[in-house]
Amino acid sequence: MTGKEAEKEAAFALVSKNIAITLVEPQSAGNVGSVARAMRNTGFNNLTLVNPCGYLNNDGYSMACKASPLLFGAKVFSNINDAVKDSGLVAGATRRQGRTRYPLLTIDEAVPKILELARKNKVSILFGREDKGLKNDETPLCDILFEIPTHSGYPSINLSHAVFTVCYTLFNAECPKTPGIKTANSGEADKMYAHMESTLRKLGYGDKGGEYLLQTILRSFKKLFGRTALMQKEVNMLRGIFTQIEARIRTDKK
Repeated sequence: MTGKEAEKEAAFALVSKNIAITLVEPQSAGNVGSVARAMRNTGFNNLTLVNPCGYLNNDGYSMACKASPLLFGAKVFSNINDAVKDSGLVAGATRRQGRTRYPLLTIDEAVPKILELARKNKVSILFGREDKGLKNDETPLCDILFEIPTHSGYPSINLSHAVFTVCYTLFNAECPKTPGIKTANSGEADKMYAHMESTLRKLGYGDKGGEYLLQTILRSFKKLFGRTALMQKEVNMLRGIFTQIEARIRTDKK
């Protein structure tokens, strides 16, 4: 992890502490444990349960893995009203549509709103039952409703998968990873091609009417390297090879 990434995660911790992942009447201890693990993976620690099944058991612990402290620390309520009463924003995840669920945002539309308000307010993100989701008389409690787009052939998502998708999208929006590959910029690439041409000319390419062949070789290499998006260290390596070739040419001419 880079220093900047660590700083972003530290800043995200201040936001995530205001966000509660709220499961409404979860029916499976394994799902509750999996949700705890998904939250831990993405930097969330506030788990709220509304009228849950028994979850402090082997199924819950085994699926939570090392996130079992979230199970022990979960806040449990008998109804949604009590669970969300201190929240400045209540966001509900739903797959079903209808007049009582309009307007329905996409997850990408909902995430910026959630993060903006979570900087200074408590936010509850509601996930409904595994089999029926949120009921029609529960959705009016939500300030915003959003969906996770899925393939029409099988749109239903496992509860823990839905939670992970939301938590990951929130985390990634605040803590995007720096690119693993640093490609060479066009200026450095141009210098490498100029160095390549210089070396090839010293090898005799372009002499005696061979200019067309030289330009063909250069164009081919530009296309090849253009497709692969050379990293800066690869550009430096190639230029080092060209320098060694030029040094050998000078030695051989002595």
